[in-house]
Amino acid sequence: VSQASDLLFLSQPTVCLHIKTLERGFGIKLVHIKKQRVTLTEAGEALLPYAKELYQQAKSAEMCLQTLREEVLRIGVALTLSATIISVAGKFRELFPNTKVKIKEGPSYQIVEETSDMQHDLAVVARLNYGNHRLETIEVSDGERMIFIASPNDPLSQKDELELADLNGHPLILPAEKSATREVLLQKLKEQKVEPVIIAEVDNPERVKSLVGMGKGVALVLEASVEDELPGGKLIVLPFKEDIRIGVDILVHRDNPLHSMGNRFVSLVRETYKKP
Repeated sequence: VSQASDLLFLSQPTVCLHIKTLERGFGIKLVHIKKQRVTLTEAGEALLPYAKELYQQAKSAEMCLQTLREEVLRIGVALTLSATIISVAGKFRELFPNTKVKIKEGPSYQIVEETSDMQHDLAVVARLNYGNHRLETIEVSDGERMIFIASPNDPLSQKDELELADLNGHPLILPAEKSATREVLLQKLKEQKVEPVIIAEVDNPERVKSLVGMGKGVALVLEASVEDELPGGKLIVLPFKEDIRIGVDILVHRDNPLHSMGNRFVSLVRETYKKP
């Protein structure tokens, strides 16, 4: 019984209960139990080959489903972090070409909700208290630097040093609702009683950079997301005194543990963010 218990990942009382249920159902004795010794009856011996065959078929079915699951990796990613994660996904495809990667971008809170509903195998989001106890957290980065960007013609670009108070009455481009970046920024502005003029709420990072480059307003973005644009001079970094950073986490549903390909992707993300 103990060996059957180990193989089936069931407790010994549960295994005994299943045997007794079979015996009652067919009206025939399958095992003799004396003290701690269990032996098969003649009927039990006859049934044993069929039981072994069923067990092997069940294991084969389990392996088949696991293989199918590992062929697709579903990833949800916050829009703010999408550029980095898409780059990681490209490296992942080179290393594991047989695994299909599906990426869904969206505001952090939306991605968290979808992961809670098991629409993603894992989610990469900004670190906040989302209050979702169905999800486990894997820490990736303790603080990615965020910067305010503007057009070179923006009035704020003429100052050598800025404070959040300088945004009072200034045009500001915000991320869309359910964005963690939006929440972080609005909270900091509220703390300092700053009231900018919100001219747009945009859910596309590239559109944000485009509007800023056209001189429509300033925006708070991840420093890593504008590395390609800054050298060309179309965008500049505003010299704010405030050091604003966000952490990055991977979230996984407690009832949907990562398969081997998922764990490999997590390792690649942590390596990219230099998290051991």
